[in-house]
Amino acid sequence: MVNMGDVLTTAFLWEAGKKIVKLGVILVGAELALHFSRLLIDRFFFSKTGARAFYFEEKRANTLSSLLKNVVRYALYFMMLVMILQEFSIDTTSIVAGAGVIGLALGVGAQSLIKDVITGFFIIFEDQYAVGDYIVAGEMAGTVEDMGLRITKLRDANGVLHIIPNGAIARLSNYTRGHMQAVINVPVPYEADIDKVLNLLERACREIGAEMEEVVEVPKVLGVVDFHKGEAIIRLIAKTKALEQVKVETTLRRRIKVLLDEAQIPQSTLARPMAAQAPRNDN
Repeated sequence: MVNMGDVLTTAFLWEAGKKIVKLGVILVGAELALHFSRLLIDRFFFSKTGARAFYFEEKRANTLSSLLKNVVRYALYFMMLVMILQEFSIDTTSIVAGAGVIGLALGVGAQSLIKDVITGFFIIFEDQYAVGDYIVAGEMAGTVEDMGLRITKLRDANGVLHIIPNGAIARLSNYTRGHMQAVINVPVPYEADIDKVLNLLERACREIGAEMEEVVEVPKVLGVVDFHKGEAIIRLIAKTKALEQVKVETTLRRRIKVLLDEAQIPQSTLARPMAAQAPRNDN
């Protein structure tokens, strides 16, 4: 006669063994999926060498890579938890619905935080600025000292550190990307020999263009651009490296002054500042 206790014990052990195997498969599968996702992100999206989908500087690549890995990991953990609960015949519908409600509540309560993070993600993804860039964001201007998904830290010319939530950045000007333009206005009295002055200015442009590595292209004399009481205004422009326009302008003004003095050209007050000049980093 078969012992009922043995049958129940065998059946229980069989079911328990299947549960353990299934749980093991879920855990191993989740671990493999997590490992594969990390490999995929590192190798094909943000790889430092070889083929990759996007090209970012190292700091941006590390930030985006870490963010994507965290999102994938939490998603896999949640799926694994739901599958494990289903193996124990626990209704997960309410859990999934509850997670949605909790997520919605957190989203409503942390709208500004979410906005900061999403904006920070796109700032890094689109490479709007990077550490070391000189930017103007609203009323704040300075050099980017640190940046993350939630905040950006700016150090202004006075050394003050400004911490700006990324979600508060509605309009941004980056003065570090590409070349800048130096502009010099030279006032010349009407009694001066204009052709001689233009020749001296051309000479100053050639000398500064050859001497200064900050100059990208040889400065140019545009000619007479305006007339004021007792003087004509001659304008010079020079394409410079980022944030080097002030240095080029001051050096060019000094060279012009020396040349005009040597040639005994009568002079008015030296170049007037232009209206609506772009913010400059004088550090």
